[in-house]
Amino acid sequence: MSDLEARLEDLERRLRAAEDRLAIHDLIVRYGLAVDIGDAQGVASVFEPDAEFDVGGGSAWRGSQSVVYRGRGQIMQQLVQGEGHQSMLPDCAHTIGPVVIEVEGDRALATGYSRIYHRKGKHTPQDHIDLFRIGFNRWELARQPDESWLIARRMSRALGDLEAHELFARALG
Repeated sequence: MSDLEARLEDLERRLRAAEDRLAIHDLIVRYGLAVDIGDAQGVASVFEPDAEFDVGGGSAWRGSQSVVYRGRGQIMQQLVQGEGHQSMLPDCAHTIGPVVIEVEGDRALATGYSRIYHRKGKHTPQDHIDLFRIGFNRWELARQPDESWLIARRMSRALGDLEAHELFARALG
């Protein structure tokens, strides 16, 4: 292999890695935007059909109970269209990141923060916006046959949950 061919191969590898990381970042942000407008189909579209979303306790409307949503149907119906989430619309904002993304072949892990803000009030200048939840998240993603990425599993734990530290330690270890 010539020096030029080696350099070109290295450049292609690095470009693909950058494109993968950007696609994963965009996918995670797309989730946040879709859930904020209550777009159940949009939320489902970022998950694999048999994905799992493991939401630990620590939310105001779920208490300390941990819930695992299995498959797009449960994610759409029980999470996005569920009473707890619907009660926050249109006054919530999910902000996700920063995240550390590691890609290995057709699998990837993204680990980082998420925050949910919730507006309380009647949409006046005096409204109060609360930080509803700070979460530690681990996203497991899979490359699809069309080269796009989807979420295979997400685990989210609220700030203060002992398991949250374990999630980050695994990601950084």
